[in-house]
Amino acid sequence: MMKRGLVAPLLAVALLLNLGLAPVVAAADPVRIAVISIQDILDRSVVAREARGKIEGEIERQRATLQREQAALEEMREEIEKKSSVWSDQVRAEREREFQRRFRAFEGLNEDAQLAVQQQEKVLMEPVLLKLDEIIAEFGRDHNYDLILEYTMKGLRSRTGLLYAAETMDISEQVRQELDKRLK
Repeated sequence: MMKRGLVAPLLAVALLLNLGLAPVVAAADPVRIAVISIQDILDRSVVAREARGKIEGEIERQRATLQREQAALEEMREEIEKKSSVWSDQVRAEREREFQRRFRAFEGLNEDAQLAVQQQEKVLMEPVLLKLDEIIAEFGRDHNYDLILEYTMKGLRSRTGLLYAAETMDISEQVRQELDKRLK
């Protein structure tokens, strides 16, 4: 237990310390926070939509090639099923080997198509994403933001943990406009 003689001076020191720190705390600038939706920017950006359109065109070209080969494989499989009972064992085995060979080739084509799409996506979207990253950093510095948080969706369905942010904190539209302006 503390002696009564020490309590009063300790309280006085604590009070003076609190009063002395109050101006420091009050003088501190408030933390500036903004939120941004990268997905929203990419969905509405003219430049990003053009890049996605080119990527989708490549996807369609690859899909058409794969569909033709898939149709040929399906036709070959149906022929084997229908005619295998009248073929000799040797002919049936030969046709099944040919089917397996073409199927493996088809799988290789499928992998090549996926790689081609990924490569085009990288070539077309990487400059957009790098410029977007640069713009966000500049925007934060220029507007004195201490923190910019990304969100995919707001509320309980949020995939980033952001449950609520006032609409006035959302800088997505300003950043999208700057992105389109710089990449035109």
